[in-house]
Amino acid sequence: MKVLVVILSLFLLTSCTEADVEELMFRKIIEYDLIKLCEDDEQCKLDVKSQIKGCMVSSDWQGYIKNQDDDEELTRFTVQFYDCFVDAEGQPYFEANLD
Repeated sequence: MKVLVVILSLFLLTSCTEADVEELMFRKIIEYDLIKLCEDDEQCKLDVKSQIKGCMVSSDWQGYIKNQDDDEELTRFTVQFYDCFVDAEGQPYFEANLD
């Protein structure tokens, strides 16, 4: 969490827009959680780091942010986002838990 505060401070001192900061914070928080799910799988961790931006775009993370209170939007985003992270053979690393 300390790292996130430092990153946010650096961006506030530069010419980044509010949208840039929002995207960075969202990405870093989600990335941290996904890497924890990878446990000891180093390839999973590398793939999460390299795929996260594309997965955010393909799952329309901004649409989710704008409609966070909509259960259908949460389900849509969760499924699309988690299914996006795949290994070299195209198998998903994660499965959306909608319970």
